[in-house]
Amino acid sequence: MKSHLYKGILSAIFVLSLLSVFGSMTFHKVYGDGFAMENLPPATVGDKKIQVFIKLTPPIITSNINQDKTIFLRIFDSNTNETIQKYSLWIEITKGNQLLMRDLFSTNTGTITLKITPTDTIGKWTIQADQDPVLNSWMSMGGGPINVLAPILKEGGLYHIHMELQTINFLNNLFTPDTAPKFDSYLSVGDISNHTITYSNNSYNSEIISYYDKINNDFNFDPSKLQISYSMPFDWNTTRFQDRPIFVHEEIHIPKSFKEFTNTPTYTASMNGNPITGRRLIVDPYSLGDTVIAHILLNKIDIENFAKTTPLGKNSMDFQLAPAIANVQTSSSVLTDFGGWGINLQWSSTQITANSQNSLKLTFFDAFTEQQVAGDVNYDLKILDKDGNTAISETGLAAKGGIDTQSINLPSNGIYRIEINIKSIVNNGLPDTSRIGIGRGDLVIPSTVTSNNTSGQTVIPPWIKNNAGWWHDGKISDDDFVKGIQYLIQNGIMKVSYTQGGTSSNVIPTWIKNNAGWWHDGKISDDDFVKGIQYLIQNGIMKV
Repeated sequence: MKSHLYKGILSAIFVLSLLSVFGSMTFHKVYGDGFAMENLPPATVGDKKIQVFIKLTPPIITSNINQDKTIFLRIFDSNTNETIQKYSLWIEITKGNQLLMRDLFSTNTGTITLKITPTDTIGKWTIQADQDPVLNSWMSMGGGPINVLAPILKEGGLYHIHMELQTINFLNNLFTPDTAPKFDSYLSVGDISNHTITYSNNSYNSEIISYYDKINNDFNFDPSKLQISYSMPFDWNTTRFQDRPIFVHEEIHIPKSFKEFTNTPTYTASMNGNPITGRRLIVDPYSLGDTVIAHILLNKIDIENFAKTTPLGKNSMDFQLAPAIANVQTSSSVLTDFGGWGINLQWSSTQITANSQNSLKLTFFDAFTEQQVAGDVNYDLKILDKDGNTAISETGLAAKGGIDTQSINLPSNGIYRIEINIKSIVNNGLPDTSRIGIGRGDLVIPSTVTSNNTSGQTVIPPWIKNNAGWWHDGKISDDDFVKGIQYLIQNGIMKVSYTQGGTSSNVIPTWIKNNAGWWHDGKISDDDFVKGIQYLIQNGIMKV
């Protein structure tokens, strides 16, 4: 066992390096901001393409976690997927500007597992393992974990792991410091924080999972706007990630018992005042039965665009999230929650119809570069109805060369959720499962609206009570409320028996607004509220 503040070895050994067999070498800097594991693209060494797989465990750190904290590494030839059995690897780990560990490790089994016991003293670490007598490197003769006591994985955030390959087959092949293949990995460990929201004398426990970095201590809820806000440290110097992908993923968990916030299918969000829309904001009310999860997903192109309007000196991402009036649109593309993939969704017709075959073309792309996937994508497809019930489920699908087409037939109009679960990407017959994830989007099948609905059926989605309450309290305008109801009726989501009036008026009677407030508070029935909607249509205030 040995303790260190800094350890520098091998300088004399490198002078004796055998370089002649490594005349042709290329080196790559490859990063993966926002992930807990990744395959680093290879460095060419002779006839081999040396590749590193690295994984941090656990992917999320909580105060009561019992899972072992480890850093796992495997080096292999990506041409054959054959593990390199014997090598020595210099590993340096930093977080921010703090050095957490720097040391040399060896293996004769092809993998290195560092079992981390987090400590408090920055710049000091202790290794408990066997030592190679020649290189003085740390290794486990039996192939088990190497115990490391260091200030690593004590908390979530962004960790920089710098690696340099020192030897292959131990002393048979050595590299000098200037020719050693170098790999850089920026991996994120998720951080969970819990926050209490108070609204109308009720308390609700919310949770934020930040997969990029630990959030700042500034969580806030504004009851007048029904708005959550918080910030996360972020370095907006874009030169630091010009040569690497980067991905920010935030999850905001709100209990469904907070109905004023969760009884809506749509939300508004922003980052540093920039609207987050489309595939960048996905709301999942299904995965956890009693919780709504809002996913904020920002890829490299998004971040670079936002950086153009970010003031100099800004060192954070400031997030805001609030419920909005229903205005769900069919998704044209989605991003996966993990893995950094995207899927473009192209329907054969601009008007998707119920009880008919609708052709859906799926094109998979890398969310970092937005380039189409060249390999074959193994995936599952699921479509859920508005209540979270499975309408369509297809497993074991394959997108050859990143493209596939599916025929979709749904029974009725309304809002659906589409989920695409990427299970692996296959290149040259080798499946890569290191970047799996689920992409979620919306699918709207509108109804055909006629001037006289004689069905007599009244169906009101529960989130309309939110809209009615906001309207009564002056939080949204008359025009916004009317547009919201129009959208719901025209898309077959809300069904109301009505006769369209021919004359037009711009005045909404006070009694209708009062009805909306009373209905929101449960003082009048659904039928009484619908009478107000029918009045708006019959008097030409609302066109459907």
